Amino acid sequence: MINSISLIADAIHTLSDVISSSVVIWGFHEAEKPADVEHPYGHGRIEYIATLIIAILLFVAGIEFFKASIQRINNPAVVKSEWWMVIILLATIVIKEIIARYAEFLSAKIASGTLRADAWHHRSDAISSFLVIGAMIGGKFGYYAVDGWAGLGVAFFLIYMGYIIAREAIDDLIGKPPSEEEVEKIRQIVTLLDGVLGAHDIIIHSYGKDQFVSMHIEINANETPERAHDIAEYVEDVLTEKLGVEPTVHMDPVHPDNPKVLEVTNYLNENWIKDGRITDIHDIRIVETDEHKVILFGINIEQTMLKKQIAACCKELESAVEKEFQGYKVNIKVSPLHRF
Repeated sequence: MINSISLIADAIHTLSDVISSSVVIWGFHEAEKPADVEHPYGHGRIEYIATLIIAILLFVAGIEFFKASIQRINNPAVVKSEWWMVIILLATIVIKEIIARYAEFLSAKIASGTLRADAWHHRSDAISSFLVIGAMIGGKFGYYAVDGWAGLGVAFFLIYMGYIIAREAIDDLIGKPPSEEEVEKIRQIVTLLDGVLGAHDIIIHSYGKDQFVSMHIEINANETPERAHDIAEYVEDVLTEKLGVEPTVHMDPVHPDNPKVLEVTNYLNENWIKDGRITDIHDIRIVETDEHKVILFGINIEQTMLKKQIAACCKELESAVEKEFQGYKVNIKVSPLHRF
């Protein structure tokens, strides 16, 4: 009606909201399919594919309107808008923000990256509508070139949001680390259970809303095999009940009452646990035979460290412990980056 490229871009942006919400519904429907022979971990990661589709829709729309807006800037056209049109656009902004906040609420409730992406899609549409309103008001006062610049702004917003959402979806598909809160929640639940002396090397695999957790727990080496098995099963049952995850537990037998173990533990806690390069020290054991004496323990390291920095840290720690405990060799096991 008013020959506005920015308003047409905003209309397509709004239409893409409808399409993206349809993709969200499809993604949730597919993700709910049960596991099968070809997909033993279920179909939860289809949700990430749905998120990626939303991102591609935004990106493609942004590129198209970028080209159209450049043409409109070079060749301004008359934009004849009315105040009632501005009022209607303001009303749509309110509606879009309400939808965005509701999608954010649902996203937080079910921990869905797809819904979070859809929420930002709606919000970006509301923000781009502000640019369009500026172009329409400018057109009423004869500043027709503003329409092209507003269209360019909408295009950039589409491209930027497409990039951000795609990056998050790709990270989920490749496999990103769990949050510190997720890891600590599991650690706190497990370490409070009877028979568990410590928990480390926690791994979390996410498949949409389904999570598979594996971890090491420390138990007293004096426990019988039957008791150790019961402890492991109890840990798995509690994690399943409280967090709804599928857990696998590995047991590390330790000797917490061994005087030398206590001595080494106190030394490491007092001198190394606060070192910024080391995030956890665990599974401390002592081997003493006629041939050799060895102190063994594992460490988790700060995620951003390079291989040579890890090697230097281990060498420094090894030398310090051997100096403190004369006659003992030190064997340090560094956990991979995907273990916490």
